[in-house]
Amino acid sequence: MRIEKYFKNSQWAGVITLGLGTVIAQSINIIIQPFLTRLISPEELGIYNFIISMANLIIPVASLKLSMLIVIESEEDNVDLLTDVSIFTVFLISSMYTLFIIIMLQIGNNSFYNIGGLSLIIPLIVFTNGIRFIFASHNNRYKKYSLMSKVDIIRELIKGIMQIFSGIFGGGAFGQSLGYALSPVAGVSIQAKDYLQRFKYRKKIKFKIILSIYKKYKKHILYLVPAQFINSFSYTLITTSVISLFSATETGYYSISVMVLGLPLVLISNNVSRVYLQKIGKDYKEGKSVWPIYLSFIKVLGIMSAIGFSFLAIIAPNVSEFVFGNGYGEAGRYITILCFMYALRFIASSLMGGYIVFNRQRNDTIFQSLLVLSGACVYIVTKKYNLNIYEFLELISFSYGLIYMLIIINLGYICRKSVFV
Repeated sequence: MRIEKYFKNSQWAGVITLGLGTVIAQSINIIIQPFLTRLISPEELGIYNFIISMANLIIPVASLKLSMLIVIESEEDNVDLLTDVSIFTVFLISSMYTLFIIIMLQIGNNSFYNIGGLSLIIPLIVFTNGIRFIFASHNNRYKKYSLMSKVDIIRELIKGIMQIFSGIFGGGAFGQSLGYALSPVAGVSIQAKDYLQRFKYRKKIKFKIILSIYKKYKKHILYLVPAQFINSFSYTLITTSVISLFSATETGYYSISVMVLGLPLVLISNNVSRVYLQKIGKDYKEGKSVWPIYLSFIKVLGIMSAIGFSFLAIIAPNVSEFVFGNGYGEAGRYITILCFMYALRFIASSLMGGYIVFNRQRNDTIFQSLLVLSGACVYIVTKKYNLNIYEFLELISFSYGLIYMLIIINLGYICRKSVFV
């Protein structure tokens, strides 16, 4: 009973609950992938991946990061106002994105034009997922971690079922995208229950109040939104480059490689980063050196990364063909090429919380900008010299990997310097 009571009251209880929910939700996604790759073509998978990438470019900033404030707002009366404004903002951004895509469709000769009217599902994905994250912040404020985990699992299950049935009945990229767009709707009424009850009896928000909220938090918006957009764009750029330079088929193979390579980041790196952030944050506040902590994490992460990604690089072509079906050995070749980049990203992602502890977020923004610049340069070189997909990915892997290495070194330098603070 004491152990159960301690766990319930522990500051780590929420992290463990959310972490477990993430693992289960991701496991569902992993399990359905071998079925989907046998039900839809690599080309359809590539179009679907492009749609999701373009949606994920906007989703993190769809509320202009105002949803973050719901968690930390000190005045309870302001929570509902922030929620109102966040919902309005998500609707506004989604509408503006719709207008942008319509214009791109009219202009022609671009990735949106190439996939046609199907690209109009992107703003719907932005809207439903934007609302999803608003009420995730709501639940986070009130420590409803169990509810958050359960809803995430249910959504992933519903998405998987919808995508499997779509594949069986020939829904193609549209069916896959629709599953991604509609699954966030599941559980919203439960997550928003308290908010909806209060909404019935309180005064409705006016436009001048919305403007006052924007004005009040303009520094928050101007600082965080560009940084988050640059961060998202650095990853989206590769996908858009692949579909622009090559074809949707190559994009499909690339999406599988990214899913496989991203698993260690989702299941290990994200959780390690929480522990690392807590440890260095505690020691730094107490005036202790964080250099030993940095060294210990670097050693463990370095060994894990070197062994794990080297092994993956060797087995990927044959295993990918077996797991995902005929032709997906090509995705395995992409995995082998990209292992260098992801091995370093695995380490860097685990340690980047250090920028928050030392109030060096500017460094993070600079490095994310370098990733975007690097991706743009690789795109230009590939187009100018007509490089093939393997040469393109080799340049991406090397250039991005080098930047992640610089991040690791920079974080080490900051930690070492903190000895003398």
